[in-house]
Amino acid sequence: MFNAIVIPQTLTKQGENYFSHQMILRGQKILENGRVAISFSRERTKRYTLSGIVTDNDPFQVRLTLDENGEPTLRGNCNCQHWNEEKQCQHVAALYLHYNLNKLNTDEANKSTDLKSHIHFHGTSVHVNEYGRIEMGASKLVGANSNSTYSSLQYMLTSRKTKNFPLPKNLEGKLVINFVKASGIEEFASYNNIKHKYYPLFSILDSEGNEQKKISLFEHLYIFDWTTGAAYNLPASVSHLVKKFMNTGLLNNINTHLKEIQTLLDTPHLQIKVDDKAFNEIETFRTNTRFSISTAKRKGFLDFTLELYDHKERKLSPPDIFKIMCGEGGYLNSFRTKSDSYEFIKVLLESLKFNTQEYKKFSYSASERSKLLDWIEFFENNEEILFYEEDIESLYIIPSNIFRELLEGIFECFGETAARFSFFDKANKNVYFQLPKNFLFNGVANFYKRMQKFQIPIFYNNVEVKTWSSNIRFERKKSNLDWFEVNLVVDEKDLAVIKNADIGEDFIVTDNQLVLLESKERELLKFMKKYTKHEASSSQVDQANVQKFSLNFKRSRIFELFELKKHGIEGALTPEEEQICENLLNMKEMPTYDVPAKFEGVPREYQLTGYQWLRFLFENRFGACLADDMGLGKTLQTIMFLESIIDQVDKVLIVCPVSILLNWKNEIDKFSSLDIDIYYGDGRELDPSKKIILTSYGVMKKESYTTFENMNFDILIMDEVQHLKNIRSQGATAARNLNAKFRICLTGTPVENDLSEFYNIMDLSIPGIWGDLSLFRSSSSKKSRLIARQTVRPFILRRTKDQVLTELPEKVENHIYLNFSEEEKENYLNTLAQIRKRITSVQQGRKYSEILKSLLQLRQMCLWQKKQAMLSTKIEFLVENLEQLIDEGHKVLVFSQFTTYLDHIQNKVREHSWKFARIDGSQTMKKRQAEVERFQEGDAQVFLISLKAGGVGLNLTAASYIFLMDPWWNPAVENQAIDRAYRIGQENKLTVYRPIIKDSVEEKVIVLQNSKKELFKDLMASDDQSYFSGKLSLEDFQQLIG
Repeated sequence: MFNAIVIPQTLTKQGENYFSHQMILRGQKILENGRVAISFSRERTKRYTLSGIVTDNDPFQVRLTLDENGEPTLRGNCNCQHWNEEKQCQHVAALYLHYNLNKLNTDEANKSTDLKSHIHFHGTSVHVNEYGRIEMGASKLVGANSNSTYSSLQYMLTSRKTKNFPLPKNLEGKLVINFVKASGIEEFASYNNIKHKYYPLFSILDSEGNEQKKISLFEHLYIFDWTTGAAYNLPASVSHLVKKFMNTGLLNNINTHLKEIQTLLDTPHLQIKVDDKAFNEIETFRTNTRFSISTAKRKGFLDFTLELYDHKERKLSPPDIFKIMCGEGGYLNSFRTKSDSYEFIKVLLESLKFNTQEYKKFSYSASERSKLLDWIEFFENNEEILFYEEDIESLYIIPSNIFRELLEGIFECFGETAARFSFFDKANKNVYFQLPKNFLFNGVANFYKRMQKFQIPIFYNNVEVKTWSSNIRFERKKSNLDWFEVNLVVDEKDLAVIKNADIGEDFIVTDNQLVLLESKERELLKFMKKYTKHEASSSQVDQANVQKFSLNFKRSRIFELFELKKHGIEGALTPEEEQICENLLNMKEMPTYDVPAKFEGVPREYQLTGYQWLRFLFENRFGACLADDMGLGKTLQTIMFLESIIDQVDKVLIVCPVSILLNWKNEIDKFSSLDIDIYYGDGRELDPSKKIILTSYGVMKKESYTTFENMNFDILIMDEVQHLKNIRSQGATAARNLNAKFRICLTGTPVENDLSEFYNIMDLSIPGIWGDLSLFRSSSSKKSRLIARQTVRPFILRRTKDQVLTELPEKVENHIYLNFSEEEKENYLNTLAQIRKRITSVQQGRKYSEILKSLLQLRQMCLWQKKQAMLSTKIEFLVENLEQLIDEGHKVLVFSQFTTYLDHIQNKVREHSWKFARIDGSQTMKKRQAEVERFQEGDAQVFLISLKAGGVGLNLTAASYIFLMDPWWNPAVENQAIDRAYRIGQENKLTVYRPIIKDSVEEKVIVLQNSKKELFKDLMASDDQSYFSGKLSLEDFQQLIG
């Protein structure tokens, strides 16, 4: 038996002449563990020199020289980080003790200068049973015992000679790792589940390419050649790999091995083989990934299956990295609960997105934790995932970015719960998820888009899923100046898509296929459904099952068909019509028309653009909605247009609110030579000699079916057309009854409360633009609103003051919050309590009207209350401000919706002897015009105006202050009032005050008003992100009361 190494105390005492006591103790411990080997020694008179290897966790090369000339001196050297010339280190001390212990134990008087490499005490030589293996420690060698070390053993070579362990050299050739089927190795043949296991065998190639198989790896430290007795240091990268083999097990599936070696394939001292075939000689291919959707055994679910194929359509086994996304057969089953696995997926996706390590904080079962984390780190740190298909004997590559997209795509498109029924099916070579039908269909379009980046197909019922690409076309038939007829030609497949489409979804399931819809396809389908279901006058089917739908279009709808042409639906338009659409889309390319001589130098640049736009639409027989901001000169642009074409027309009808009839006459007289007939008032009579008729909406409504019934107008102009905003109103119906070749609608607010107002106003401008108007009126989805904007875009022109009037002075708007007096507050709260009680008890059918009546009552109580004396906090506020403003020479507009309230204000104004003017609905047209002129010319300091009578069409730029005494939920009405003063010609800073009674219904009106301020942008926005949300509901009114 091998005897333990015993170091005499005299030897350690002697060593303290050269080393510290602590250093000697450390060296003694290293030596006692048998970790010192002398590879060279030479002794001369009073000097000896030796070198060796001292293993202290890692091997260190140590040299030592001892001189005894008078005072003995020692010089040592070691490649460890602790060595220095003054104190040396424990490794030099261990070599010193080893050498002197050898001297003490020799029986020979004169020791040969070539010492044995190791000291043996009754030891025997060692060998191995099998070459090419990793030996897990010196004690595992055949012939060694439990406390053997590599340096303490002699080795029996293939020549039967023995040799001590040499000083290891650096490997000049290559270490060969050959992964062979374990089933072909005798010792593993009887193992269970050995079929797909591989075992690494090692050999070395010298620099000339000669292979030596009779070697062993001594752990992760050395390569030992049993033929020559040479030892080699393992390079650090290879040493790390061998450590991994030792930790994960040598008997493993080939792809587990490949994961460990993949980063080392280009290492110069390493060559990899699989079944004796060099790695670089194995055919390597990229994988083709595909998904399929099929009926699942689980009711209400579909199987969503991932499969890998090669270039020859051979199905491949998914590598273990796919277990990351699977429960059954995968790593997600290692969590305690499914909820834990869902949370892990969520955090993993966030970690990948933001490049954090948060997912590592989760607890997993110990056996699976390292595998899961290793695979995640692997695909994050490597560009490719390499795997070997044993049956085909080929290598395959999955780019890591594709795997990451698969992982993220599945769980981001279908949710973390996609892992609930997820399977790594090794037997059938696939990964699949059982998903509820609605989950799968709702997420598949987005998933498809993500997969398209890598050309990964998805199949449904063995038919490839694709976005809809239609074969629909138009055939042009008859046409005249105002309309044309086309056939819509639809084949059987496209008709199935149209019939099965739900416009709100991004997919369609037909009898045998799944069709995906992008936003453009959904827009196209909306039109196709409308055409085939509602607008076609007839249809017929030919022998090829192609159906033709006959459609009649107003010429104004050519832009709608031009938009469809962008979707590939050809055949509806002539080249001339397409050019018209191009010009309308790009107004810079629009033809220019001469400006009438009377207008030379008058219009601004944007007004000239508006004039050219009106002329172009007129020449091409469309219609126009000029929707410039209030105060930008819509009247001037229209008069300039009329002046330019007056010789081409016979009759023109201008309709406007009665309050601005005279304003129109004055503007026409001022800027043109046009002769007009004002058809208004008692005893009115048409003058047949005059081309232009000017009348009010009231007259038009009364006489549309009498006076105007049989008249044919070349041009119909409707100013402040929002007066006809209600599509069901008598006024709108009467306007549609008028016969006009060209229509112009003028408005600063083409939509105030409801989407149908916009449809109505645009249909009044360009009759037939929507087709069947009732279809649009019943649809108010976001997509239909966007289509509405796109459809009428060429026929509506709007510029704002901010865009074109940079020289306008500043406008400041202020909300002034006032408190009721104690008496007013008590009256208000008592009334509010009575109202709430009354509304609670009223029948449902009468609730709406009761709320409206109560709301009116509360609003008026905020303005004035009449008990024994008239109470009004707001009038007191107004009078206080008027005293100062009038003293400073300012002119003021005061607006209210209530004429009774204006009466109370008027009384206070008279008490102070202030000059005032007033407009309300009781006045004649001439009286209103006289009041405007009096104010503008300086004969009145205060102008009291009823919102309904004077909120539109007036030019009151003399004012520099505005008081809006009672707020209402529709900000468009208030803006119209403000724009009486804030318009071209305003030279003063304009200040607007809105007095609001605190803790009253008025405060709630302001909140509601803010929620509706996007009304105008909904259909006139410069982007497509905002949409109109509807008018006030019963719930809105209840909130005002409550």
